This record gives sequence, C-alpha cells and structure tokens, in this order.
Amino acid sequence: MSHLTREKLEALSRCWEQWEAEAATPQRKVARARLHLLFLLLRYGGLRLGEALELDARKDVDTVTGMVHVPGPNSRDVLLPLSAMRHVRRILSLPEAESMGRDFLHFDQGFIRKSFYAVARPLGLDRALVGPRAIRYARGLELLDLHVPVNLVQKFLGQQKPSQIAAFLNFSDGAARRMVQNKTLGPSSGTDPLCNSFLGIVEDISVGMRMASVSVRTFGDMRLGVQCGTRQFVHMEIHANQVVTVLVDPEQIVLSRSRATLSMGNCLPCTVQSIHQDQVESFVSLELGDGSRLCATVETPGLLRVGIYEGQKVYAHFPSRAARLCLD
Repeated sequence: MSHLTREKLEALSRCWEQWEAEAATPQRKVARARLHLLFLLLRYGGLRLGEALELDARKDVDTVTGMVHVPGPNSRDVLLPLSAMRHVRRILSLPEAESMGRDFLHFDQGFIRKSFYAVARPLGLDRALVGPRAIRYARGLELLDLHVPVNLVQKFLGQQKPSQIAAFLNFSDGAARRMVQNKTLGPSSGTDPLCNSFLGIVEDISVGMRMASVSVRTFGDMRLGVQCGTRQFVHMEIHANQVVTVLVDPEQIVLSRSRATLSMGNCLPCTVQSIHQDQVESFVSLELGDGSRLCATVETPGLLRVGIYEGQKVYAHFPSRAARLCLD
C-alpha cells in the first residue's frame, strides 16, 4: 500500500491527539496544539502546507460552521467535518490563538516535517506516507473512495492547473486514476477498465450548431478528439481543465501499417500485442506509447489483406464520434 487508507488516517489522527495530550509543560502544550491544528487542516481540509501556514486561523476558520477560507491563487472554501471541529474549536479557544494572530500557525517547514514523522513513528509507517503532501493527497483519495466526484475533489484540493491535477492522479502509483476509471465503467461492466479507457484533462472546446468538439490531453500525453451532441455537452457541463474519461468504441477503430491521411479525428501509433481471430472478425490488442491498451475489433479478411501481425508497429485511426466522454 503506497498511501494511507482511511483506517490508517484514523489511526494517525489518534496518534496526534495522544501526542498533544502528553505534552509536559504549558509551552509545549501550546506548541503541540498549534502543530495538531496544522495536521487537522491538511488531513481533513486537504490544504497545502503553504496554504495552512498562511492562514490567520482565528479569522479564516469559522468555528461555528466549520468553514475554512483558503486565500491565495487557489482560493476556495472547504468544510471541515464535525469530528475535526471538536479539536479545532478547542485549539482556537487558547489565549495564544488570539494573541499570536497570524503567527499562530507559523513554523519552519523542516521542523513541521520532522514533527509529522515523529508523531507517526508508533504506527511504523514509511515516512513517505506521513508527510504533509502525502496526507493531503490521502484525503483526496479518501473522498474518492467515499464516491465524491473527481471534479469536486479537484475543487476541494484547489487544483486548477493540469499539472496540479496530474500530480494528484498519479500519486501512489496512479491510485486516484484507477479509482476514477473503475467508477466510470462500474464493477459489473465486464470490461477491462484499463482498455480503451483514457483519463485526461479537457484542453479545448469548440461548439457548433449540432455537435460539440472536445480535445482531451491524456495523462499519457496523448491528444484525443471527442465529438458529442450539443444537448449532451450542455447537460454534462464540460469545461476547460475538467478531468474526464474518454472511452473508445473498439468496433470503430481502423488499423493501418503506415500513417494514412483519413477523414478521422484520431490517429495513435501503437504496437500489436496479440491477435485473436476467427474467419469473420479479429480482436486486436494494441499497446500505446505510454503503456496503455487499446482493443480493436476488425474484419478478419481486411486484417489479412493489410498484413498486420503481432509485434508490428501500426496506426489506430478512429473518428471523434467513436469516442465518448464520461464523468465519474
């Protein structure tokens, strides 16, 4: 396991409560309470460490509603759960929370990381799992596991740039990416979620009278074109920098041995991994440059005529209408 599960997060939260309670002196009690508050903001609010350090806790945290206003370039409001607010209210009621003002959450980042590692030591967890960034991303994974849509998780974490979204989806060997793809297809679909399914970010949108054209940059750095009806486009509320899954119809893929000029919106270079065929149709498994898989169902006579075999470099062509957008 390369990230903290919900159970491990809860165990870590209890470690922080115990660590704060064991402080021996008044000065240490205050210092540990301040660090505990930082942990709560990352663990339950999904804040970046830098964002938490810039908070004016008494002003930016509403102790009545549990709403935290996060200022800065990724400004947003996040709601802390009741389980966290019990400790947040207690810590912010300390006299030092008022007298220190913005300095209440100011610490050296190196000291913060050392403290995070020390608190987690009784759990025997890898240090890479308990640092500020890992805890923030673990909160995002926890929300996905609770069936919160990926675009709401994206907003919760304050991810506006494609690079920020990609960093989260690739965290923990792509755990978030797999969650989104599995939720898109469903556990009972009978389809390999990694075949003909591409997670990416909306780059460009064009809208015509009847159809909308959407350009998606996958996390394998491929550009896919998708067309859908304008009614569906409006219903899905597609927008730039949105995380979407592109599903490609295997029966509309055309294979060629060389790059051909066709009236199709997509052309992907790939390698033939396997071919299973009968006299009528062939099922071709293809590997793309980023390691992802594409499956094509083609006519056997046509495949034999073109002369495609296993291990060969080929091109997969398909129209933009053969691809469809899915949200989790």
